[in-house]
Amino acid sequence: MQIKNRQIPGDQSRDPSAIELLSWSEKAGSRKSSEVGRALIPLGNGAAGFTTDASTPRILPSAGLNLAIYNNAGAVGAVTVGDNTMTPQAPGAVQVSGTNVFVGVPCQPNAWTYLAAAQWNWVASTAATLLVFIIDDPTFIQAQPHNNSQNPQQTTAPWGAPVNEPNT
Repeated sequence: MQIKNRQIPGDQSRDPSAIELLSWSEKAGSRKSSEVGRALIPLGNGAAGFTTDASTPRILPSAGLNLAIYNNAGAVGAVTVGDNTMTPQAPGAVQVSGTNVFVGVPCQPNAWTYLAAAQWNWVASTAATLLVFIIDDPTFIQAQPHNNSQNPQQTTAPWGAPVNEPNT
């Protein structure tokens, strides 16, 4: 039996072995990887403008954002995320507000720190030399009810899979 090569006319076809050859790093002994730069957005300043200074607590557009912080100083600083009762905390310091606990996350001097704000939508820093940016990311948090919490008779998930029946 003769093995036939797939031939597609035009410049849209790619040889899988050529792609593999281009993505392999002989020196590293592994696949190459490259990081694409992050899209950074400054914080809103409350007056229809923008700032990177969070030394005064700033509200974030929504909960669940990822932050990129550059410490432009030669000393350790800190960033705290929380609610509207939160105040900037020193590195490692803790603020308890009711049942909420807010911690000052240390930021190395002259380096980037990345922080997930989780359920919080306020941010504050210990100094104006901590430049706080929002990482532009199209994902967001959406609360979902527990499976079958409102309708115990439901037998299929929204995508059609059985949820109350044994697997066959």
